[in-house]
Amino acid sequence: MSNKVKFWFFSVFGFAFFLMPFSFLGNKKIAISHIVYIITTYMYNPFIIFTQAVAVTVIIGTIVFNLYSSKNDYLNKVFKTSSLSIFLRVVGSFMYLMVLNNWFSNTTIGALITDPYTGGVMAGHHGLLTVIYITFFVGLLALPLLTHFGAVEFLGIILGPVVQKLFKVPGYSAVDAIASFVGDGTIGIVVTDNQYQRGYYNKREAFIIATSFSIVGISFAAAVAEELGFGEIFPIFYGSIALATVLIAMVTARLPLKKYEKTYFEGVEPKTVEIPEGKTVVEHATDTAIEAASEADYSQILKQAFSGIVRIYVGFLPVIMFVGTVGLIVAEYTPVFNIISAPLVPVFTMLGYSKEVASMMAPASLVGFADMYLPALFISGSPSEASRFFIGVLAFTQLIFMSETGMVLVETKLGVNFGDVIKVFLYRTVLSIPILFIITRVLVLMNIISL
Repeated sequence: MSNKVKFWFFSVFGFAFFLMPFSFLGNKKIAISHIVYIITTYMYNPFIIFTQAVAVTVIIGTIVFNLYSSKNDYLNKVFKTSSLSIFLRVVGSFMYLMVLNNWFSNTTIGALITDPYTGGVMAGHHGLLTVIYITFFVGLLALPLLTHFGAVEFLGIILGPVVQKLFKVPGYSAVDAIASFVGDGTIGIVVTDNQYQRGYYNKREAFIIATSFSIVGISFAAAVAEELGFGEIFPIFYGSIALATVLIAMVTARLPLKKYEKTYFEGVEPKTVEIPEGKTVVEHATDTAIEAASEADYSQILKQAFSGIVRIYVGFLPVIMFVGTVGLIVAEYTPVFNIISAPLVPVFTMLGYSKEVASMMAPASLVGFADMYLPALFISGSPSEASRFFIGVLAFTQLIFMSETGMVLVETKLGVNFGDVIKVFLYRTVLSIPILFIITRVLVLMNIISL
């Protein structure tokens, strides 16, 4: 297979896999959603045994390899972590086992965790983690179709002039954005921080890119869309996320941002990425993409994909289990979220939702600051399809959540502190609400979703 064919074949197949719904077993969904359905319907028991084995491995591995160093660097890299992460991984994994096996349900704390409306929402046959375990496994194996065979480079260069005009940042930032879309938000932030330190962006440009382009990726969005019942219209769901994100980024690019000046990282010379003389944008994009495809090593790609799956299974899913369960316990048994989100209830009522639905949307609109999956959990029981769509998309356009992207932002060289993270979250929430109101209403009028 020639490198040119590799680029076009794998890239087109990758976009079709992630974004093109097709009919199978009476349902029209994207490929990942079909795979989720097949496994949860026909292979549920063996798959749950597998996930429990993963949870046990995470508990044992985290404890052992943080007490003793292995001669295997990879094991140390996977399991060695901070004290907070040790706690979250071990407790989150144990919670998962508790819910599946109904452990300690006769105790006060055990009953709170194994409650069908708390931990039961997270784990089990229709639990969010069941969907995520499958989605990440399949999604990360398929993701190299988009990231390793030239699609990112091609689109990054093609979209470069548009990015410069719309967002007032260098065209190369399109690659950061696409890396986020097809990978995850942390990848986009890390790439942006790295490029800032190398002189490709000044501080203002890097801040705009990191807080506007680093959206959570397709595989994450597919899991949330499936949870909320939008697998059949996933391209519309993800397209709404992209549209709202672009509009917010255009506004952000035109703010004063006095704290983030047009200064470059200390000690580096500003760099530019230009189209070579004698080539058109399309020619340069195609040549760059073909070169990327030529460098693709199948065995290395598979190794990286499985390494990513291990990283997600060990370091991310237990955190989701812990944060999600605790968040749902707080929501179910305390008035905390209802109190802090009370001012939003009349806002959503004014937008045409019933008071019952508005009371579900309000806390769901703010709880995403802790973790991006919580809004989906809070709104999944809403009888209003439009409200589920609104909150599902909002969880992504908010972009900032402290279990991942927020913490990564604070750790960059951009000078972002915790207060800045809160401001960005609230700012993106305020801008998202009117945009998503319009998008949702248009979809209702088109009979794509129901009110």
